[in-house]
Order: sequence, then C-alpha cells, then structure tokens
Amino acid sequence: MQIFAAAAGIGQSDCEHVVGTTLAQPVLAITSLAYIAAGLAVLCWAVRARGALAVAAGVVLIAVGAGSFVYHGPQPSWAGLAHDWPIIALGAVYAAGLARTARRQRRVWMTAAGIFTLALIAYAAGRSGSPLCRPESLWQYHGAWHVLSAASAGWAALAMGHRREGTLVTYDAQSDL
Repeated sequence: MQIFAAAAGIGQSDCEHVVGTTLAQPVLAITSLAYIAAGLAVLCWAVRARGALAVAAGVVLIAVGAGSFVYHGPQPSWAGLAHDWPIIALGAVYAAGLARTARRQRRVWMTAAGIFTLALIAYAAGRSGSPLCRPESLWQYHGAWHVLSAASAGWAALAMGHRREGTLVTYDAQSDL
C-alpha cells in the first residue's frame, strides 16, 4: 500500500503545474507553511494571554498548514481529507471567535477582513481557468492566497483574547515597539 503516492487529480484547479516530484506543486506546498508559521505565532501569544479560542485557532491553523502541505506536496490518497477537515474546523473556531468578540474587537476583525478580501482576490486569480493563471510560473496567485489568508487568520486570532476581570486581553503591537 502506497500512502505517499500522488493521487490523480489533486490540485488540478489550483493553476500550478503538477510535477512528478516529491512536491507535486512546489510553490503551493511551500506557501502552505505560512499557516504553520501563523499558527505557531498565535499559539505563542495565546498561551501567554490564556485565550482558549486563540489557542484553538493556533492549533487548527497548524493543522490547515500541514494538510495543505500534504495536499500540494506529496499528494497521498488521503490528502483531500487532510486538507479539507482542518479548514472546516478553522471555520468553526473563527465563527465562534467572531460571535464572541466582534463587538469588542471590531477594528481587529475589520483589519483581518480587509486582508482576507485581498486573499479572496488572489484565490480567484489562482484558479486554473483564470486569465492570470500561469502554471509554469514561480508566482502563483494560489500561493498568495495561502500567505494572505494565513496572515488574516493570524490577525483575527488576536481578537480572541481571554477575558480577565472584565477586560479583553489582546495583542498590542505598540507595546512591542
């Protein structure tokens, strides 16, 4: 049984040409690691802030990155499930976070939404039928989708702080300057 053999048809709609190497779609596999980087950054912050939803967001972001890497990289037969289920979990965590913190953290959520809007534009541009699709290029719009949506998710996770004595603990970029 070959658990790491490339599955036929995986990644065909994501523009980048599928090659017969360890990383079937090398640009997309590498840019998938942005989710892992975002997830680790969120976890580092969330553990200090004791934000349970932010911790969940960090864990799920890492799972999204791993699943996307497997999907665009070695493409085993189970890559579709490894790719799709963490995305569903991510949606659930972020829906809960939005419902819980949208009013108090409107500015953070709006910034994340702005970044996500750019990500969606890149996603549309990165589809195989798009006029901007260049399968052989090192620039892949779907790769930009990975990086921008990971940044958006990381930013949105900052809104999911821990309530402590009536205040919401969030990341303050000014305090790091």
